[in-house]
Amino acid sequence: MNHTSRALLLILLASACLRTQAAEPPYDGSWESLQKMPVPAWFDDGKIGIFIHWGPYSVIGYRKGGRGYSEHVPKMFYADSAHYYPWMQERWGATPPEFGYKDVIPEFKAESWDPDAWAKLFADVGFRYCVMTAEHHDGWANWDSDLTPWNAMDKGPQRDLVGDLGKALKKHGLKYAPSYHRERHDTFFAKRLYVVNAEPQDHIAEEIRRVPEAASLYGPFGLTKEFVDDYVARWKEIQTKYQPDFLWMDDIPIWTRDGNQVLAGKAKPEVQYFYDQCRLMITDFMNDGAARGAEVYVNNKGGNRNWPDGVGCLEKDNLKLKVIGPKWESCTTFGTSFGYLEGDRYKSIEDVIHEMVEVISRNGNFLVNIGPKADGTIPEPQMERLMAMKEWLKINGEAIYGTRYWKVSEQKNAHLAFTTKGKTLYAIRLREPTAAFTIEDRAHWLASGVKSVRLLGHPYDAAVDWSIGPDGLNIKPPRNPGKSKYAWVFEIVTDRDQHVPNVIEADASKALSGTKEVDLDGHDFGPIRNIAGSSVVIETAEKADGFRRLMPRKQSFAVTANQRTNNDPIASLADGQLVRGIGPVFSNGVRNGAYKMDLGAVRPVSAIISWSHNWKGIRGFQKVVLYGSDAAKDPGWDLKSYVLLGAIDTAGKPRANFTAASLRADDGKSLGKFRWIVWAVSPAVRNGIAENTAFQELAVEAGEASK
Repeated sequence: MNHTSRALLLILLASACLRTQAAEPPYDGSWESLQKMPVPAWFDDGKIGIFIHWGPYSVIGYRKGGRGYSEHVPKMFYADSAHYYPWMQERWGATPPEFGYKDVIPEFKAESWDPDAWAKLFADVGFRYCVMTAEHHDGWANWDSDLTPWNAMDKGPQRDLVGDLGKALKKHGLKYAPSYHRERHDTFFAKRLYVVNAEPQDHIAEEIRRVPEAASLYGPFGLTKEFVDDYVARWKEIQTKYQPDFLWMDDIPIWTRDGNQVLAGKAKPEVQYFYDQCRLMITDFMNDGAARGAEVYVNNKGGNRNWPDGVGCLEKDNLKLKVIGPKWESCTTFGTSFGYLEGDRYKSIEDVIHEMVEVISRNGNFLVNIGPKADGTIPEPQMERLMAMKEWLKINGEAIYGTRYWKVSEQKNAHLAFTTKGKTLYAIRLREPTAAFTIEDRAHWLASGVKSVRLLGHPYDAAVDWSIGPDGLNIKPPRNPGKSKYAWVFEIVTDRDQHVPNVIEADASKALSGTKEVDLDGHDFGPIRNIAGSSVVIETAEKADGFRRLMPRKQSFAVTANQRTNNDPIASLADGQLVRGIGPVFSNGVRNGAYKMDLGAVRPVSAIISWSHNWKGIRGFQKVVLYGSDAAKDPGWDLKSYVLLGAIDTAGKPRANFTAASLRADDGKSLGKFRWIVWAVSPAVRNGIAENTAFQELAVEAGEASK
């Protein structure tokens, strides 16, 4: 072999070696390897995404009590048949097993859906990525699947919803994540949730007996190797057909239920197999993205995280971290439901804008959800909020996109939140800037370091008067607050980088501490709003007979309690007598200590009232949440099965010997028809100490029993 041939051979060998090294996948299948995944620039810079819950459950548009996750109603048909079967009979003229969830699917037609119009709308609003349910817990596939006949191409719309939307989003420059929620399907239609061994609800079993094809919609039941393998295969089909940018998975409750603590190394064999296959599925997705040159990412859902910390971004429903955390995302609802819910109660536009700002200022991404109707149209209240976001972002988007957090996320006394971009600090005022305010921190601000201050959206792009004082940077807003609404952005250009990387609370458990618990069964426990058409009336009196509007009277209804109470007997709560004493007392802090009144039959309720005595200067306040139920039998003490009516809190009201408080329907209306009324006690805090809670009287104003 001559020198030339030898040199050529060495070059070819070196080239082959380089190709082999380049082909080596970046993730080796271990959690430790996956913990090294970077946050993609498109995700960290994009900040705002849109979530879409859409499927056959969108046909239903109803949930008991009018609040909570309507996409969970398919299982509730069977789990709460006493309530839902009469409703189904009225809606469809039939109930299970003759007519079940499988029979709702033909009404999911998407006949008015235009994927390009959706994608254009999302781009116009300012979303940078889109997450749409490929499959929820119900077993229905929104894509053209070869693995199940219960898919959108073969039934219902007879269109590839996932694929068509993906093409439109790509055309408009948005990243895409078909979300995957199948992890709970094996018990969704079962008698028990989140267990390894599961049996179908009786009427589900009968539906399957009558229509064998329904087995592949409602089942399989229980966590088996076959279920897990199919779980992975369905995602692999999505990954191969649509090449998503993000693997979005819901909470996986079995990790911490039925005797398992997977992340702590305690798991039944079936659960361990599921966990291991999820790890390999994530690895395959990440390596597939790397092979095609795509920056892809994963979420880590739940307060009990799915994976070890560092594998993807933290995420929970309607999550609001109180600190600047490791990269996180809040999947946020406009109302109380993710799926379409007719008459849902929506957050105000101001609340939506403020929540978006607060999430982003704390290193989060804002993934806000819409629940379209079955025909593919977006409900008007949701469109109204999307348009408000569009207008706000058009003016203030530079304080959102591509930004990073500051050294603090907020300054409460001036109603400010902060973001940064290079040498620019954005101070986002959450109240209209009608007066001067100060961004505090004496050490941070030097007169020579501030180059300019302006208010985004000001009609003349006018400079803002500012000065450095002993307490910090003083800003005097212009008289005209500009075009913005709900939140106003002051751009402060300085001579140094404003981002402070080391202020993150890196410990995910500490960062999540104190945040709202996610209810896996889809109940809504958000901020309590009193039921529509009602108000709270509070009256005080120095003497027991001093009330003029809320006068106690004897009740013929029986009162019980869910825990032992001290002092006066429970029966005294309905005798119409206010005496100087304590009354029945719950040891406080027992958060859901509750009183229940049985009205004997379903009646229209116009008011719920309670009285308390200011005994020795304490225990005069009332702090309770009110619930109602129309169940024929005692529904027990699980408040998830009740309708939330509202709350009473007399703290901060004038103190007197006696206080009465009532949740009352507007004139000529009622709070609803109920048999059971519950007063659920919340701790009343005084001087930092939770007090015991006591009442002298409980009463309900109710009409004649329903016939």
